[in-house]
Amino acid sequence: MSRPQPLLRRAVAIGGGHGVARTLGGLRTIADDVVAVVSVADDGGSSGRLRRDLGVPAPGDLRMALTALAQRRRLAELVSYRFDRGELRGHSLGNLMLVALQAQHDGDLVAALDELGLHLGVAGRVLPCTPASVTLEAHTASGDVHGQAAIAETTRLERVWLDPPGPAVTPAAAAAVTDADLVVLGPGSLYTSLLPNLLVPGLARALAATTATVVLVANLRQQPGETEGMDLVDHLAALQAHAPGVRVDVVVAHEGPAPSGEGAPLAVDRARLEAWVDRVHTADLLDAYDGHDPGALAAALLAVCDG
Repeated sequence: MSRPQPLLRRAVAIGGGHGVARTLGGLRTIADDVVAVVSVADDGGSSGRLRRDLGVPAPGDLRMALTALAQRRRLAELVSYRFDRGELRGHSLGNLMLVALQAQHDGDLVAALDELGLHLGVAGRVLPCTPASVTLEAHTASGDVHGQAAIAETTRLERVWLDPPGPAVTPAAAAAVTDADLVVLGPGSLYTSLLPNLLVPGLARALAATTATVVLVANLRQQPGETEGMDLVDHLAALQAHAPGVRVDVVVAHEGPAPSGEGAPLAVDRARLEAWVDRVHTADLLDAYDGHDPGALAAALLAVCDG
């Protein structure tokens, strides 16, 4: 299948989980060089167990981003394999591979990611927002909440932060943002996938200084717990409150059939959004699996860059 034209020189996707994987699936078709900058604050499932047992940054979202960019699809399927019994139950093979490679590279997570990316035929790079093992914390009217998994299920979040505070940015991640033509934030969980990246001061500074077009891809729906009761303007307000220097030039949002998954559709109020961003671009972004369609998202991002 031929790529749509024109191609972007370099695109950077920032986020975590399934959302950034969808973005990467689209960007790989329209950009010559794609870099994923990914949160390492996950403390649930396999990643949480590896963090507790070995003291490593969470590998799960990094592994997911690698497989989204992989050209060797059969190997990507193997890397995504999850054990279903015994002591390894719940662990992803790719998570274990990343931990092993990090150990072989004397703790260098970036070198481990680059090596696994080489084996997978990744066209581009996947980078942690910080090489540090960080924990996400939150404050609500009812008190503080510890850890990403618990925060994702909590309503009426007022503020989130990283512990330890002010972790160092991965230098290559900051450089990629600085040199990009397009930076895409999201889609994905606002407080637990996107904001943990922007809470790394060096990455926030790079985003504030870049000449790239910065696009926020809106979620399809409210996330029960974490963003319940919030609309798209509320998302932008939370982003600005946590990373005041980061600008968003364009919002790309879904307009079409309502998603059928859990959570109410995310409200998109154009009139209110115009006070926050230069441009709002809407399109039917829904795929057959009730998520963002990578092809439709790629077309929307190209339209934004052309417009």
